Amino acid sequence: MSNPRADYSSIVSRPPLYLPNGAKVAFWFILNVEEWDFSAKMARAVLPTPQGATVVPDVPNYSWHDYGMRVGFWRIKEVLDKYRIKATISLNGSVCNSYPEIVQAMVDSDWEIMGHGF
Repeated sequence: MSNPRADYSSIVSRPPLYLPNGAKVAFWFILNVEEWDFSAKMARAVLPTPQGATVVPDVPNYSWHDYGMRVGFWRIKEVLDKYRIKATISLNGSVCNSYPEIVQAMVDSDWEIMGHGF
């Protein structure tokens, strides 16, 4: 079934793509901004549990996520804004309800928001 939003176009039948100002490389900055449920199994783990079994709540791994929302996001935003880099955000929809200040900061920086589940 074809995509109803865009006609099929193979790369071999398209004209060459030329970047502005003769640039040879394009850079696309995508940042995942996700909400993880403290009372559920973590989507992925940075630190394995000592016993090797899944634990809920997974406090050490949830802490990585929590740090990102409290500190990491804001540090990345500061650098991107400083260098006027427009990011694309891969966003869990639930972030809009739980972290409205973060979502507003994305909008204020004129970043693109791309759906990444709920």
